[in-house]
Amino acid sequence: MNLKRIISFSFILFMFLFSVPFVSAAPSDSELNQYLQEIGWTKQELQDYLDFYEIPMDEFASIDELREFLGTPINEQNLQELLTKYHLSQKEMDDLLNHFGDSLGEYKFIEDLDSALDFYVNHDEYMADIESELNEIGLTEEESEKFFNYLGQVEEKNKYQLDQMDLYDSLLEKFVGLDDTTDLTEEQLDELVQILTETIDTYEIKVQFKVNNQNISLKELLKMKEAPDNLYIGISSIAGEPLIDFTIPGSYFQTGETIDQGEQMIHLGEISNEFIDHLHDEKYQNADNRYK
Repeated sequence: MNLKRIISFSFILFMFLFSVPFVSAAPSDSELNQYLQEIGWTKQELQDYLDFYEIPMDEFASIDELREFLGTPINEQNLQELLTKYHLSQKEMDDLLNHFGDSLGEYKFIEDLDSALDFYVNHDEYMADIESELNEIGLTEEESEKFFNYLGQVEEKNKYQLDQMDLYDSLLEKFVGLDDTTDLTEEQLDELVQILTETIDTYEIKVQFKVNNQNISLKELLKMKEAPDNLYIGISSIAGEPLIDFTIPGSYFQTGETIDQGEQMIHLGEISNEFIDHLHDEKYQNADNRYK
């Protein structure tokens, strides 16, 4: 969570403290049930939503405050107004959402969809460039989107870990374009292995390397004097669910493109991280405006 989010969230809590009694309060069960029926949600769906934005239910003193925070349910009229705002047709919006592994069905409130579209419109070309480069090693658009979504889930569970991506990206920069990793000193090699290993751990993934169908460690791979004919890489979640797998031809090692592709994967993680932060910041900002 960045400083802007902390300040914004603190402001919301400050407004609550001075706008409701000191006695803990919350909407009554009957009011809450009636409201949930209006928007077609269960209590669990509401709780999941509030958990995503890190807002406890007892922060809301009335159903009106909860309603204001959640926003306006999507309807045909406000959806068309939003499409006009972004100069998109319904199909173009669906395609844009799909490009990031998202869909209209994931959104209940028009303000949240607005925040998502604002992010996607400004990152669509960048995402396409990353996918294009990863596609060169056999990583499909669908796999990229699946990986993107998984990283978003990791970011939501581990707020501070993915903020390290910028650091890893900068540390990796000096190795980008390296023609031959065997030119590295033992100290430099250990540094590179550490950066990549910490990145892998931060993503909460497991990475398996195989050369000629034999498992090989990352350091052993980077110390190879001659490039393998191909390198298989399988990436799974820490729970063991397969996410992506691909094969890198030997020519990539000779040109340093292996490290370039690794940097693109870090960028994929950074986009996922930025998206979650963007949704939170926009939600808190909207709340700030309502309580002014």
